[in-house]
Parts: sequence; C-alpha cells; structure tokens
Amino acid sequence: MEENMELTAERSLEIITEQLEKSRRAVSKDTGEWLFVTGLIAMIMSVIVASANLLSRTPLFHLLWFTFPLIIWLVMKYINRNRVPVPESFVGTLVRKTWYTILAFALVYAVIATVWNFVLQHYESPEVFLHAGMHITPTVITLLAVAVSVTGLILKKRSLVWFGLLSFVILRCGFFSIILSRLLPPMALTKLSFIQPCELIFLFALVGLTLPGLMLKKQK
Repeated sequence: MEENMELTAERSLEIITEQLEKSRRAVSKDTGEWLFVTGLIAMIMSVIVASANLLSRTPLFHLLWFTFPLIIWLVMKYINRNRVPVPESFVGTLVRKTWYTILAFALVYAVIATVWNFVLQHYESPEVFLHAGMHITPTVITLLAVAVSVTGLILKKRSLVWFGLLSFVILRCGFFSIILSRLLPPMALTKLSFIQPCELIFLFALVGLTLPGLMLKKQK
C-alpha cells in the first residue's frame, strides 16, 4: 500500500509539473503577442512624436505618450475580440501582476516627474533644474527592462531575461548616444534635441519588446 501511495504521489507531482509547463507555454505565446504589439506601437509612436516635435520645434508633443497605455489597451482588445477567454492560471497571474505593478510605478513616476519638472522649469533657475530635475525616460526604461527580465524568469525563458538586460545596458550606459554624437554633424545634434528621447524609446521597443515578443510568438 505504501508503494501505491508513493506512485500516486509521484504521478500527482508529474501531473502538476505537466500542467505548469502547459500553462507556461500558453502564457508565453500570449505574453509574446502582447510584447510584440506593444513594441510596434511604441516604435510607431516614437516616429510620430519625434516628427511632430521636429517639425514644430517644440517638445509639447511628448504629452502624447500619456495616451500610450490607452492605445495598447484598445488595440489588444480589438485583437482579442473573437478569442475565447483563457482560464486564469498561476503562471499567468504572476506575469500579469508583475506587469501591472511595474507599469503602475512607471505611470505614476512619469506623471509626478512631468509636474515636478514643469514647476522647476518655470520657477527655478536652469542650474536648479539641472540638478533637481527628474529623468523620466531612463527610469521608465529601467522599470520596463526589469519587467521583461522578471517575465523571462517566471516563464523560464533565458533569452527573455537577456533581452531585458541587454536593452537596459545599451540604453542606460549611453552607448547609443555616444554613437550618434560621433556620427552626426553638430547641426544634426542640435535638431536631435527636439526628438529626444524618442530614439531611445524606439531602440528599447525594438530590443526589449518587439524582438523578444516575436520570439515568444513563434515558439512551438
């Protein structure tokens, strides 16, 4: 009887492991589609916002980024309009709560930083703004890179972990900015100030969202 109990316990553990693996595969594909779509939207918006700022010679069009979450929600709702709802799973809950938490932090930080920087620019000297201003894009990119890597750990996808780490290192260490400063003439660098940080967002969307999303979508 003890042998039967051991076999039953082993079989139960195998079933649980199999179900978790199936859940990971299903969540991986859904997450991949979400990352892919989000990355594409971020790249398109980067081009639109950068072009609008460059043509108008004003940074006001950066305010369009606050519509970004709403656009993603509307697009994903349209994509999933005829899809049968997938039952909630433990893995799916972990991924969803990870992204909800980090996106909430990023959105709240962006709002507070925008208001704070606006106050500093209008009521303090440039020197004070230089030292006390809050840097929105680097912080948000860091949070999103962490979310990508944590998602990779939950789904047991090492490549996703490395994509998050790679996008963080490339953008936060200033490699891309150094390359641009060496390749572009001084006049072009002056115009570049009107589109910053759209070029960094575009690159992060490509490396940190679109490429890993495409990889997850194509997995078997």
